[in-house]
Amino acid sequence: MVKVNRFIRLAAAIGAAAAISALVVSQPFAQKKNKQPVSSSSTDTRSTETKSPVLIKTSKESVTLADFEKAYKRMNDKDPYATSLDSLKDFLVIYGDYRLKLLDAKAQGLEKDPKIIKEMEGYRHLLAGPFVIDKMLTEPQVERLYERRKYEVLAAHFLASVHNWSDPSDTLKAYKRAAEAIKRLKAGEPMGMIVLSDREKTFMDNPAQARRIESQKQMQKTANDSSEWKGSDDPTSVPNGGSLGWFTAGMTIRPFEEAVYQLEPGSFSQLPVRTKFGYHVIYLIDKRLRNGGIKVHHILVAMNKSVKGPDTTRFYHKADSLLKAIRAGAKFEEVAKMSSDDNGSADLGGNLGAIDHETHRAEAAFDDAIWAMKDGEISGIVRTGKGYHIIRRDGMLPPHSFDQDKEVLKKVYKNYYLNEDKDKLLAVVRRKNNVNIDSGNINVFMSRIDSSRTSVDTGWAKRFTAGERNLAIYTFGGNVYNIATLADSLTAQPGYPLARNQIYDFINKSIESKSIDFLAADISARYPEFDQIMADYQNGIMLFELENRRVWSKVKPDSTGEIKFYAEHISRFMWPERIDVSEIYTLSDSLSNALYKRIRDKGENFDTLAAHYTERPGFKEKAGHWGLMTKDENEMAKKAFALTADDVSQPFNNQAGLSIVKVNKRVPITQKTFAESRQEVASQYQDEMSNDLRQKWVDELRKKYHREIITAPLEASYKEQHGMSSTK
Repeated sequence: MVKVNRFIRLAAAIGAAAAISALVVSQPFAQKKNKQPVSSSSTDTRSTETKSPVLIKTSKESVTLADFEKAYKRMNDKDPYATSLDSLKDFLVIYGDYRLKLLDAKAQGLEKDPKIIKEMEGYRHLLAGPFVIDKMLTEPQVERLYERRKYEVLAAHFLASVHNWSDPSDTLKAYKRAAEAIKRLKAGEPMGMIVLSDREKTFMDNPAQARRIESQKQMQKTANDSSEWKGSDDPTSVPNGGSLGWFTAGMTIRPFEEAVYQLEPGSFSQLPVRTKFGYHVIYLIDKRLRNGGIKVHHILVAMNKSVKGPDTTRFYHKADSLLKAIRAGAKFEEVAKMSSDDNGSADLGGNLGAIDHETHRAEAAFDDAIWAMKDGEISGIVRTGKGYHIIRRDGMLPPHSFDQDKEVLKKVYKNYYLNEDKDKLLAVVRRKNNVNIDSGNINVFMSRIDSSRTSVDTGWAKRFTAGERNLAIYTFGGNVYNIATLADSLTAQPGYPLARNQIYDFINKSIESKSIDFLAADISARYPEFDQIMADYQNGIMLFELENRRVWSKVKPDSTGEIKFYAEHISRFMWPERIDVSEIYTLSDSLSNALYKRIRDKGENFDTLAAHYTERPGFKEKAGHWGLMTKDENEMAKKAFALTADDVSQPFNNQAGLSIVKVNKRVPITQKTFAESRQEVASQYQDEMSNDLRQKWVDELRKKYHREIITAPLEASYKEQHGMSSTK
């Protein structure tokens, strides 16, 4: 079978970027695979940037510096001047060859090829929906998320949980508790007290009295007084006065986030905030600009949480002695390597990297300490749940740019918010198009089928009368989707379940698809860049077809050519050093150790024992013989390679049992025969053939269209962008 470079084969699916990749598969400066299917310059053969200098000139078109910059940015998802000048010039040559191939494709009429036109119709329908959703929802919401994430907040909350939202009494009870918490805040009671229950407050004020009250309640078997304040239902935040610590947008559920970002420091929500957990009262303690994290080193004197009172003294004294040594001139990193109990950072001289409030959080005491310090400053002794720390603050990193965070924020938005927003948007479309699902006619549909079967069953769709086939399942914008259409659609998906819930899902997905099509109906007018993307896809498909004609169709298996290729490149086809290995594999430690002693101390024959005792399936009859193996073939081979010929290893863990291996012989690097290397030879031979054919094709095009590459404007622009003198 002809081997074809995978980037080329993907050209039809991901557009012209892959087609350009195909041009450079044999070149050392091949570009990194494109992240998106957006690529190539516009299908227009002349630049609209008339004042921009020309970089590529042919008898049919000119490509300017501005054209090239736009193409590079789309294809590589980065600024062209962020790379080296040599790489940029290399890419200019690649792009020039790509433009020549497009000229050749158009000259052969591939733009009007019915097969390509039909394929493009499919791609347009496939891509229009996701594109318009991205433009209407994802892009603006990601930008909004980024703007909000410029700040981080320190907030506390009171939670009245709702266990059953369908129970009005449960919901009302929780709402009233949240409303009471707001009333108490307005009266001046601090949040740190409001989150505590009356019982917890009593224990704080008078533990002995609290125990007596609790004992009396148990003796009387009375329920808690309904007037008793139960405090917050969030047990993790109550010990911190309701505080959730510092966080930023995208780290909590949306209703909570929306509410907290509307508050000013020192203020609280005036109405209970509803989330899936219940009703919250939110108090904003502080708000500040985010940074990219604070780089720190630390030394830890670890101490178990159970250690209390006087028992902590020796740990504190150890930390204090380390701090004094540092202040006396000892190097922080050396002290950390020798004395820190943090195994993760000690070998790195105590380096923790950058502490932030999202991906690399620290305990509150540690966090408070580094924020209170200046760059280069060393803390006093800081206690956390892990023990005592000595911290050095190295520096604050700048906040991330939008480009740095964009992909991460897209994932956050799509994972947590997109479905909710899309449902709301499509609900508007449904109302606008007067969508109506006729449940009565769905009942007629269900009455005629066996709901335990699937759409793969023969003849299931023929059970409806002519009148029934015309019954409307739903209407969309005045158009009727009837039983006949539903049956045809289900038949087109063999094996789809015919159960009622699955049928409703199918109908709703159909309505969703029509709703997205409705949104994308005027996509070209609203988003002209979509047509550019479609042009890029068309370019990729045309080049795929052209490459198939000029290269792949001519690369065929050729025994005579492969033999000749093998002879000319024989040094490429070598066996690495190998060992011939036998193994005794057992599941028992005691048996494995006993067998090893019998071989080592009594000189019993390895093969005889392997034939009797090895438990690896299929190896008893082979006396444990694996044959020749390369070093990295598996873990057993790696162990065996450390042995010399006739050596026997001690038992070692291997998979779910233990192995004893013997090296029967070592075979040095040797030449592979043609038969042994036939597959490699065929692959390399066909690669070389395709590269030769591709290069001949490109050479023909360069000559045919009189292609000229002009690098001087690119060099001048690069030097200008990098503040370099043009005389250098």
